[in-house]
Amino acid sequence: MAVSVGIDLGTTFSSVAIIDKQTNLPKIVPNREGGKITPSVIQFINGKPVFGSEAESAFNAGEPNCIATFKRNMGKSEPYCYIDGKEYTAEDLSALLLNHLRESAEAELGESIKDAVITVPAYFFSTEREATLNAAKRAGIIVKRIIDEPNAAAIAYGLNNWRENANILVYDLGGGTFDVTLTRMGKDGELTTITTRGNHELGGRDWDNRIESMLIDRFADEVGIESDGDSETKLIIRGLTEGVKKQLSVMHTVKVTTSFPNHGQATVTITREEFESGTRDLIDRTGALCQAILDEAGVNKSSVTDVLLVGGSTRMPQVSAYLTDMFGKKPISHINPDEAVALGAAVQSSKEVESYTKLTAIVKDGKKVTDRSKLGISTNATVQPAKKLSGIGLMNLCETTAHAMGIIAVSPDGKYFFNDVIIPANHPRPVKFAKAFTQRTNANGDTEMEIFVLQGDNDKPLENQIPFRYVVSSIRHISKQRNKTLIRVQYSYDHNGIIHVEARQEDDNVNLPMRRDSVPVDMSIYGLPVDANSANQNAGAKGLMSNWGGVNLVPTSGYIKERVQKAGGSIEGDICCRLAWSNHDDLDFHMIEPCGNEIQFSNKGPSPSGGLLDVDMNAGESSCTRSAVENIFYGNESTMLEGLYHLFVRQYKQRESTSVGFEVECDIFGDIVSFKYDNAVRGDVTVMKFQYSRTGGITVVESLPPANTSENVANSNSEEREVETWD
Repeated sequence: MAVSVGIDLGTTFSSVAIIDKQTNLPKIVPNREGGKITPSVIQFINGKPVFGSEAESAFNAGEPNCIATFKRNMGKSEPYCYIDGKEYTAEDLSALLLNHLRESAEAELGESIKDAVITVPAYFFSTEREATLNAAKRAGIIVKRIIDEPNAAAIAYGLNNWRENANILVYDLGGGTFDVTLTRMGKDGELTTITTRGNHELGGRDWDNRIESMLIDRFADEVGIESDGDSETKLIIRGLTEGVKKQLSVMHTVKVTTSFPNHGQATVTITREEFESGTRDLIDRTGALCQAILDEAGVNKSSVTDVLLVGGSTRMPQVSAYLTDMFGKKPISHINPDEAVALGAAVQSSKEVESYTKLTAIVKDGKKVTDRSKLGISTNATVQPAKKLSGIGLMNLCETTAHAMGIIAVSPDGKYFFNDVIIPANHPRPVKFAKAFTQRTNANGDTEMEIFVLQGDNDKPLENQIPFRYVVSSIRHISKQRNKTLIRVQYSYDHNGIIHVEARQEDDNVNLPMRRDSVPVDMSIYGLPVDANSANQNAGAKGLMSNWGGVNLVPTSGYIKERVQKAGGSIEGDICCRLAWSNHDDLDFHMIEPCGNEIQFSNKGPSPSGGLLDVDMNAGESSCTRSAVENIFYGNESTMLEGLYHLFVRQYKQRESTSVGFEVECDIFGDIVSFKYDNAVRGDVTVMKFQYSRTGGITVVESLPPANTSENVANSNSEEREVETWD
């Protein structure tokens, strides 16, 4: 008979738990060696992975092809290591470890594993959570649910120590990650996450690294080894660090003796006081995150009923002393910090997945935040005496979103990019929210809408995680609606804390096609002003910026190259040409050269008689005057490169909410082409593609009618409103 299990996929140790059929309580499943925890270490011998204490001993001894702490790199596409010329990502290594855990548990139980609840650090982003799911799938494990490690530990603690109305701060310091979560014990086993913070690049290994540095310096003074240490010396010392840390947890002074090639044996001493002084900044970083979750929840330290220690690194006396000083009470340490997470995951393996909740958010100090008014956390409700729950069936977990989800948008005044938060941080999950955008369409049917998803609540887009770029396609052109259509976009966090984005057109009940493209390497444009003139001043002659539909474009950016290549253009060469126009309002012009570079220039009006913009291509400077239509570029025909050019014209402003017409004339060394549109509204973009050769002159390849700027980004300048979500 297949069974459900809970798996703690840890940075330094992992474990598996199951609900005991006799007691109906969670218990650890021993591994093949009879131990309750398995080192998260892999050694490769002749290309084959080896696990368990053998791999851990080899790693501590500094043997080659031993891999550890790869969990910190989950979600990253670059290789974590190379073994015998083969690359392995953190996901690859996690899949191998999960497969070993599954096989070991099945051998011990004599039953196959039907599915599993797997734990992750609370502060994992969507990409890391997806990587965990993928690793499990590759290991032959069906994931019933992913839950956060601090919540799993709180479940294990609460089974025997349920205290209604208690606010429990879970301090989870593992080998490679740190999470801190404020949870509330409600009535009849209702465990609710209030706020959570974390750092998945801070953990016990960082304390080990400080010991390693101290040992290298002291052995250098003692026997003259190089202070920076060669690889062999570092491996010898690295094998000592964890043992020294454990000794310092029970002793005030530790003597460390070892031998070095060509230097002989040496002994040095480290005291607990020296160790704690040298790691004070690390423990302070955890304290800052503790304070941050209290501030976000709107409570003070006295509102914390208990502090629960989770993770093997909390055995360091420094941790308990620090938290006692911070909260004025001794932390709870009577649960096994190595086993609690797996036990809590096993409890959740017996539960069904929750249904989606409705978004409950308010605006506070100008920011969209979760409405916690019904949680009762700030009330003075009496904390009830601890009791055992009558069964795991009473336990019910409500998890939250560790990170806010937003999109890159243009500010209402059109001057800057900002993070438009859709779902705030620490909101109950799973949750979904939908918005409707008025989208202008192209008659040629190639309208697309681009959405950059953010994780984080910083107003500045680049100060957040940018995990995904979604592109909505196959948007129908509806001419009877004056080239406009309604696009409903639904954003959601599922029960695993993973992001999903869907879109539908008008009242359709099927989703539009959507692809998830890689995020461009260079996103710096979203940290600059949207206004073209401001961007010019910041960028300089070689980095002229442009304002096209709420998307700033930079020379050689992946976005421009993609657009040019998609349109069939070449990507090499320079340009010198002349341009003239006549219009009734402000326009922005953007010329994309065959090399992919873009030149921006603007006519600021209004100017009923037309505009004139002088641009010296060599200097990259421009000034605007008003007069009749004239040629405006100065260049040398010999430097004019043959190839395909793209000219984008965007109406920059709209006066009195009326449509205006404009005409653009391009004169390249006597060859003149022009195009004219009579009804262009604010934000319209017109595209003209022309081919230039020295023998054939200029030929218009294609002239596209105006397309609304939201073709590129769903932004706050679009007409938008909340709409009903869908399944």
